Order: sequence, then C-alpha cells, then structure tokens
Amino acid sequence: MNNSISENCSSCGLCAKDCSLLSESADSPAAIAQRGATVHEAYSCTLCDLCSAVCPQGISPMEMFAARRREAVTNSEIDINEYRYMFPDRKNNVMNIYRHQFGVDYSDINSFKEIESCFFPGCTLMTYAPVLTREIYKRLELSGDCQGMWMECCGKPLEQLGLQQRLTDMSGQLKIFVKEHNIKRLITACPGCYYQLRKLFDGTDLKIQTVYEVLKFVQQTQPASAICTVHDSCPDRHQGLFGSQVRQALDQCGYSMIEMAHNRDRTICCGSGGQQSHFRPDLAEELLLKRKREVQQSGADTLVGYCLSCVLKYEGKLTGINVVHALNLLLDLEPDFKGAKDRAAKMLSGPDGKRLWAEIMTED
Repeated sequence: MNNSISENCSSCGLCAKDCSLLSESADSPAAIAQRGATVHEAYSCTLCDLCSAVCPQGISPMEMFAARRREAVTNSEIDINEYRYMFPDRKNNVMNIYRHQFGVDYSDINSFKEIESCFFPGCTLMTYAPVLTREIYKRLELSGDCQGMWMECCGKPLEQLGLQQRLTDMSGQLKIFVKEHNIKRLITACPGCYYQLRKLFDGTDLKIQTVYEVLKFVQQTQPASAICTVHDSCPDRHQGLFGSQVRQALDQCGYSMIEMAHNRDRTICCGSGGQQSHFRPDLAEELLLKRKREVQQSGADTLVGYCLSCVLKYEGKLTGINVVHALNLLLDLEPDFKGAKDRAAKMLSGPDGKRLWAEIMTED
C-alpha cells in the first residue's frame, strides 16, 4: 500500500488544501508513505477519504493511516483501552449508559423470532433520537416493510479505532444473528451502518436498503423564504446514494435547496470521522468552523444532515442556523435530539458523573 502511494503520488498538494492533517504536515502523502506514518498522524486522520476524491490519481492516503492504526493497536503503541468508553461491543459504553440514564428503551418492540425484514437504526440514532427512531419503525411496520428492530452496532467504531480483532469477532456475531433469525432484509437509516453492513454481507442474499427508498414521504407546504442546504456524510462520499435520495425526497416535499462549496463527493468531515473529536479536537474544531462559514456563505437557514453524528456535531454550534436531521423534516416531526450532547456531558459531571464514568471505564 505504502509503495503504491509513494510511486503514484505526484506531491501536487491538492489533498492538503482540504485536509487539516495533510496541511499541517510538511510532508506529502508520498513522503509520509516512504518514511512511514506516525501513530499521531494516524489518529489525527478523520478517515473521511476526501483525499482520494480530490486526488488526480485516485490515491487514498486514508488507507495508509487506517492500516497504521491497526498496527499501532497490535503492537501496543497506543493504549487503546483509554478509549474503551467508545467500544460498542462492551456493555459499559457511553451510549448504553446514556440510554439507561434517560430511559431510552425499546424492549417492547425488540422481540426477535424469525423476521424477514427489520429496521437497523444504528447506535447514534437509537440513543439520541428515540422519538424519531420509533416513528421510523412505526411507519415501516404499518406499511408492512418491517417486522422488528435490531438494536445492534454495525461495528464501524471498532474499525475506526483500529481494533481489528474485536471487529472480526463482532462481525462474526452479526452474521450468526442474521442466519439464526432468518433475516432477509435490513432497512438502515445511517449511512455509516449501510456501507459497513453492505461490506460485511457482500456476496450473501441479505438485502440492505435505506429508509429513503422504502418510506413514503408526503409533500408539505413550506415557507417560500425557507432554504436548506445538505451536509453530506463521508461514508456516502463515493456512492452518493443517501445524498441523492435525501435531496430527491426534500425536493418532492417542497423544500428549496442550495449547495455549499463542499458537497457530495467533495464534502468535508464534520469532525466525528475516525473519532477525531477524541484524538484531535483541535482539528475537529477547524472542520466545524469551516463548515460554519460555508453554511453562512450559502445563504441557507437550515442545515440538513442524514447522519445523526454529523447533526449532533453541528447542533447548537451554528448561530442562527437550524440544524436538523433529514428524517425530521421529511416526516414532519420535531427533533428530539436537541441538547443530547449537553445531557451526555451533564450526565458525567459531579459526584454521580464520576461514579458513572468509573462504571463505564470498568473492565468487563
């Protein structure tokens, strides 16, 4: 991989123009490949793959940094257990604790027997937007497109962290679950989950769809002055499936749209990619400010995202701009994710918060 980068990269600098990591480095991807990426560089990368989208040769330095993360974990060059609060395969992780603390519970609909088609909301949506999650499931169930909801993580956070063995183990469990429950179709709302699961079940008979190709959306009357702009999710960068479906649905529902400078395959990461917020919050903040400027320059009054992680990254941070999930608009449903990040922070503050943090960080 590194040889390919060093041989094909012309050091033109195009990738560095839009990448904070490559911009702060004195070396081109070719030079980094020749000397070997550092652990610091690997965990500074958002793994968003904008570099390959702008590269004339289609080179993907992201793959080099992702491989370096796996190597760092394998060789114990990083104490990855310091970040175990994010491990989705642990009972004691932040999202599980948040759901427990705030009464987010789906036990009334999480009953699996043999289910042909089920809704896979993904960790972030089912944790921080339970009202929206239930509404999506209700509509899928009423239309006959869905008979259950699978509350599991796709494993992507493990891949991002470089935890290859844990990812392999979790992926194996997902495959077993699908087989045991005779699941034939998964309907996903999260682009990260969609592409992760599609990769995992490639070559099988399992059909994986997005909610946007299954749900029926009703046209609404919108204020003539209302203009929205779409923030595209990095996992959707190369295929553009979610981006196209969301824009089409918004148009059909009567929303006026305008594009930002960075959109579709040239979208910029929100700062959540590669868990950058945890490893390089300074670079994540740069991305936030960059997107903020682009939203303001577009003239839009609403920023629409179709990945809740992205939406939560911007929510409350863009003064005068309404930040909303596409499905809240399309289903005409008030957002219930507002303030979720603040609630999570408050949950871990004070004496009770210290107790919870200790519980989260306790080894399983």
